Amino acid sequence: MKGDGRTFRRRKIWWIAYYRDGQEIRESSGSTDRKSAVKLLRQRVGEVATASSSTSAHFGPMAPDVTMLQLFDLVEENYRLNRRTSSANDNCLRRLRRQFARYKAQECTGLAIYAYMRAMQRQGRKPATINREIAVLRFALRLGHQHDLVARVPIIKMLQELNVCNEFFTRGELNALVPHLPDYLRDLVVFAFLTGWRKGEITGLRWANVSRSGGVIRLEQEQNKARDVRVLTLQGEVAAIIERRWRSRKVGNVLAEYVFHKEGRRQIDFRSVWHTACRLSGLGHRKFHSLRRSAARNMSLQGVPEKVIMSIMGHKTRVMFDRYNIVTEADQRAYTRRLFGP
Repeated sequence: MKGDGRTFRRRKIWWIAYYRDGQEIRESSGSTDRKSAVKLLRQRVGEVATASSSTSAHFGPMAPDVTMLQLFDLVEENYRLNRRTSSANDNCLRRLRRQFARYKAQECTGLAIYAYMRAMQRQGRKPATINREIAVLRFALRLGHQHDLVARVPIIKMLQELNVCNEFFTRGELNALVPHLPDYLRDLVVFAFLTGWRKGEITGLRWANVSRSGGVIRLEQEQNKARDVRVLTLQGEVAAIIERRWRSRKVGNVLAEYVFHKEGRRQIDFRSVWHTACRLSGLGHRKFHSLRRSAARNMSLQGVPEKVIMSIMGHKTRVMFDRYNIVTEADQRAYTRRLFGP
């Protein structure tokens, strides 16, 4: 590899260094085996050579001057304009910027992306995590194509996800959890358990979306992931939550814009408080998103038609609904007891 690059070790991990456009690029192989680092180095050197010889075949006239950082800026602006910002997307962009900081758009080939996916696998990242990050990267390239910055988007095959989560909350567990939450979070968590709405949909819910006289909540297209208008009728416990929030909307001399607020401000990040409440209630480490999964399961067990559940939760396809509507052994046991007796 003399003249093409080098390998070196930091603690137990082997790193590689190679040159692109006269600048040295350093990258972790994610492995303690030097042979794996050498293999990655050869791959990177080959990518640099391929990119330099095939620029005109794959990219438009502006591409030689376009960097991946510029494409990531386009993604961030798109998220902001379409109100799709989230901590998950922000984290993905931060990692992608760090990894592809020195890449030009023309160098982000399918081979380079595949190598990055393999590196993440060696680091122990889960397929779902890798796919989410690569989806943001692919979106960046597609935006570049839409703006005539990239002539062709490489084909990227996502990893198969086998880590389907089947974590649920029972009503008893919810009742144990709620007392350990601060007052401003209690109604929000119960609302999530009942409706299965996404966290961002709940925290972004405004009083402008609520018609107490009509007994409905209307989510506009820009307020939900499915980009469809959603309507939720106010009945029973959900209606009671909205009434409690209505009585709590006044903060000092002003009225809160958001239904679920903390001192008038929208609640965005409450992970620390959430994890503390889960630990104090004896539930261990639970995900807030499991409330959505629990709602799907509860509605299904109560005989609510699938189309109605999908309309409440905002699922556009049956495939997505099936990912949440998981039948557990306890569920099956309850039904088979009805069929075959005790």
